[in-house]
Amino acid sequence: MARTAIISDIHANYHALSAVIEDVHAMGCTDLVCLGDIVGYNAYPSECLDLVRKMNCPVVKGNHDEEVVSPFNARMNNVARKAMDWTRSQLDETRLRWLSRLQYQRIVRTDTGTTFSIVHSSLDHPKMWNYIMNASDASNNFPRQFTHVCFHGHTHAPKIFVWDGKHASEDHDNIHPLYLEGFTEFQPLPDLKYFINVGSVGQPRDSDPRASYGIYDTDLNLIIIKRVEYDIGAAKDAVINAELPEYLAERLEKGI
Repeated sequence: MARTAIISDIHANYHALSAVIEDVHAMGCTDLVCLGDIVGYNAYPSECLDLVRKMNCPVVKGNHDEEVVSPFNARMNNVARKAMDWTRSQLDETRLRWLSRLQYQRIVRTDTGTTFSIVHSSLDHPKMWNYIMNASDASNNFPRQFTHVCFHGHTHAPKIFVWDGKHASEDHDNIHPLYLEGFTEFQPLPDLKYFINVGSVGQPRDSDPRASYGIYDTDLNLIIIKRVEYDIGAAKDAVINAELPEYLAERLEKGI
């Protein structure tokens, strides 16, 4: 079975990342890719970074990964900025150098020969960190997408966008079970393109505080997005003990 786990937006939440990796193994995944934003917001940037590096998997750069190395993003609010300054103080030169060398987008080839794209925000302007919130936003990505499926993150909310060759639309039918049952699966149709957000491991923002990640089973042509329970209380305590903004702890429990 060729199953690739897709994780994104870990944001230094080691409790969530550990729970997801455990679930990845339980789901029989043989490979893993990371869509960026390993660091930022939460209390374990070095630990999360080291775990991702240990897995030796394809990784693309997120805006927080870039910001911690080269501060310039005027779009960050004060809370994010404080967390980023703290994060920068926690990372040594070796870790910062590794983050600086990440690519903005990649094409991944599985053992079965299937290829898919990965990017943190969107393929049209990956360095601008655009937020893909709806089908109109997603329509700019598809002319640059040369694979059947592309996975992205950045908004921390699971979504499925579809391109029929002329128009982009949002697939509500296949994402709806995720909000009802914490699990959805579907088979992408061969004559369409898919731009899929698998949600956030470490800081979900869709009112469900559980970690979210995806699986691409290329043997079965099946895409899964699922939620995973983790110790949110411990993650909150770690944020407070690190003297990071208290709001960052509170939002973990609310999934906002």
